[in-house]
Amino acid sequence: MSGHKKTPNAKPIINITIDDDLLKKVEDFQFENRIKNRSEAIRQLILKAMVDKESREE
Repeated sequence: MSGHKKTPNAKPIINITIDDDLLKKVEDFQFENRIKNRSEAIRQLILKAMVDKESREE
């Protein structure tokens, strides 16, 4: 368990450090896909990478 206090509908918060080039790519993805915030763009990119990996492993 992570030690976070759980409240209904609460999601864990994480901090990451990325370089300017990667941030630009994330923001470009966010803009091109009309995503409201950077966190959601990063979440979608992570999910996409996981699905792609799973499909390659099948």
